[in-house]
Amino acid sequence: MVPPSVRYDAIAVGARCAGASLAMLLARRGRRVLALDRAHFPSDTVSTHFLWPRTTAALARWGLLDALAATGCPLIETVNMHAGSVAFRGRPEPVDGTAAMYCPRRTVLDKLLVDEAREAGAEVREGVLVRDVIRDGDRIVGVRGDGVEERASIVVGADGMTSGIADAVGAAMNPSHPSLTCGFYAYWSGVPTDGVEFYVRAGRDILVFPTHDGLTCVWVGRANDQWSAYRADVDG
Repeated sequence: MVPPSVRYDAIAVGARCAGASLAMLLARRGRRVLALDRAHFPSDTVSTHFLWPRTTAALARWGLLDALAATGCPLIETVNMHAGSVAFRGRPEPVDGTAAMYCPRRTVLDKLLVDEAREAGAEVREGVLVRDVIRDGDRIVGVRGDGVEERASIVVGADGMTSGIADAVGAAMNPSHPSLTCGFYAYWSGVPTDGVEFYVRAGRDILVFPTHDGLTCVWVGRANDQWSAYRADVDG
C-alpha cells in the first residue's frame, strides 16, 4: 500500500526530453506525476538536437510530430555524407512508417514536451532545484530542494549526464570508452543547406543542420587530443 502522505505515483527530476516525455506518457495512463526542473521553459541547453526517424517515429506515436512541424522547423529529407574521397546521398529507412527528420531548437522541442505533459495531466514545476532525495531505510521515497519536499512511489533521475539524483543514490556509471571528440557549434544565418551535411576527415568533422528561424547549426569537431590547440584558436 502507498502511504496517504505520498501524493504522486512518480516524480521525475528533470523535465526536458526524457523527463517531460516520461511525465506525459505516465499521465496519459492515469498516473499522478510530478516533474521538476530548475529551468524556466522555453530554455536552451547545450545539446545535439538532430532527430533521426527513430526519434520522429516516437513523436508520431505520441501525436506530436505534426505539432513540431507546425513550429516552423524545416523538414529534412536528405542526408549527405562526405568522407574524404567517398560521398553518398540518401535517406534512412522509415521507422514505423516515419521517415521525416527535423533539427528543432531545444527551446522549442522541450517546451512542446513540457506543454504536452501538462495537457496530459502531469504537474510540472519550473525553477525548482532538487538538492537531495528522501529515504525510508534503503528506499528512495521522495525529493527535497529549494521550496519543494514531495514523496512518490518512484523517483526518476532525468537530470542529465551530471545527474544530481545519480550522485545522491550512488548510481554506478561505467562508460564504455572515454570521450573521443571535442568541438564547438553555433547558429548562422544565410547558410544554405542541402538536407543535413556531414563532412568527415581524419581527426576532424563538420556537421551542418537547418533549424528554426532560418538558421543553420554548424558543428566543427576535432579529435579529443587536439582540444587544447583547438580551444586556443577558436576563430581560426
